[in-house]
Amino acid sequence: EMEPKIEKQAAFSVIGLKYRGKNANNEIPHLWGEFMKREDEVKPRANPGTGHGVMCNYDMETGEFDYLAGFDVLPEAETPEGMVRWDIPEAQYVVFPCSIPTIGDVIEYAYKKWLPDSGYEHTPGHEFEYYPPSFDPQEPDSELFIYIPVKKKE
Repeated sequence: EMEPKIEKQAAFSVIGLKYRGKNANNEIPHLWGEFMKREDEVKPRANPGTGHGVMCNYDMETGEFDYLAGFDVLPEAETPEGMVRWDIPEAQYVVFPCSIPTIGDVIEYAYKKWLPDSGYEHTPGHEFEYYPPSFDPQEPDSELFIYIPVKKKE
């Protein structure tokens, strides 16, 4: 049993590489590898040392979604060729800690157990993974956070 936090997140912008699909063949880790080869092109960054994996446009029928591997940037940042910029509006989120090996289980818990029992409901918008400066992709227990947009049930 994990007790997540409810938190308001200010609007921010992410620039990175985009993928659309189901991640059936681990395309997202590959996308991150490709993005990290070009990380120096993304500037000026708002919070150096952090990263975001942003998800949206989930298709219930096909299971496909858009995923952006990137960094949050300052408003004046230019979008490098072949990359995209997503502007994420201010929203309220439920925030779950996890690690790369537990990410799937945490997302399943969030949707199937926590949300139905919480008094909150999922709202449209961007979901994202937040990788803090302490995150180390080579360390399996390294902590990251899942943000799911929510509002109190009416």
